[in-house]
Amino acid sequence: MKYIFLDFDGVINNWYHFDGVALENALILKMILEYTQAKIIVTASSKYSLQRDNCNYYKSDFYNTYIKKLNKLGIFIFDLTPMKDNRSLEIKEYLIKYNIKDYVILDDELVTKDLQEHQVFLDLYRGLQIEHIKPVIEILNGNLGFYPPNCNKEETSSELCLRINKYYNEKKK
Repeated sequence: MKYIFLDFDGVINNWYHFDGVALENALILKMILEYTQAKIIVTASSKYSLQRDNCNYYKSDFYNTYIKKLNKLGIFIFDLTPMKDNRSLEIKEYLIKYNIKDYVILDDELVTKDLQEHQVFLDLYRGLQIEHIKPVIEILNGNLGFYPPNCNKEETSSELCLRINKYYNEKKK
């Protein structure tokens, strides 16, 4: 089984459509899911209100802002990571608990160095794009390492995304 650890903001939406789900970003996710049959595990911090508060799932902002819209597109959530101090810890705990080997992390924030070879780092201004499909599938198939060997993680997110995408697209020609 293959898994996608999915952040929401800056991934299934973008700077210009930051409230909920941007159709153009979500449809790219749907293409990836149709091709890979991967299961989605939500890492987005918006799940915290649902996990922290004992509220009705179907009346929650989390459900109405994200899940309901994704479900209408045929995109379904498999699970949520547990609440921890940070996203990387949540993912690591989930990986260990369920002995997961084939996974990709889609996020607009860098995860810890030990998880980065599984991450496709996205530009929050654009979210998930067509050019991300190939690296997502490659990582899910065990071809790890989306980052160039000389990756400068001190760059701005936009600079880093541009350089990574350019490197990846040149490398795979």
